[in-house]
Amino acid sequence: MANTGPLKCKGCKDYFPRNSFLVSHKGRFHNIDCMSEWAYDNKDKGEKIIAKVERKETRQKKKELMTRTQWFNKLQKLVNQFVTKVRDVGKPCCTCGTTNPNIKYDAGHCFTRKARPDIMLDLKNIHIQCSINCNQHGSGMRAEYFKFIIDTYGQSELDRLERIGKPLKEQFPNWQDIELEIIRYRILLRDNGITPII
Repeated sequence: MANTGPLKCKGCKDYFPRNSFLVSHKGRFHNIDCMSEWAYDNKDKGEKIIAKVERKETRQKKKELMTRTQWFNKLQKLVNQFVTKVRDVGKPCCTCGTTNPNIKYDAGHCFTRKARPDIMLDLKNIHIQCSINCNQHGSGMRAEYFKFIIDTYGQSELDRLERIGKPLKEQFPNWQDIELEIIRYRILLRDNGITPII
């Protein structure tokens, strides 16, 4: 049976209901004032605790101030890293078939991010592609990419990608949803021995 009784504040030593406590790695405090007083009396320990709380609050504020575009850019970097370093690693370029280990490879989009933001994170729209010849100078090699999609997934998948889907605002209603997806890709990368780039 879980303990539901009051807890003792490490600062003022009074007892208060469990749900009214600030909890840190150094103890439980009734409020920020109790934490501050304790910190003053235990400066070395306390300053570290207060700094940690302030850093956490600052990180949260920064997250809240980020634009949706900034969130999506972070997520796109992780999706691209997943495609090039995990899912498609060692596979040939999806449009020219090269396997040259001495060239750079990108996560190429069949339908570009700008043209089709609704599917910019769709893994069936993103595959490993040689950076210079196909993705940049070849402008994505659209005809070859379409053929690759049909050969790999079938005509029905190309038809699905060509249809306009749900806008990103509907797929990810708030920044917390995007952050959860970022966390998911970071875990996927780490599970495969890759350090996430962000």
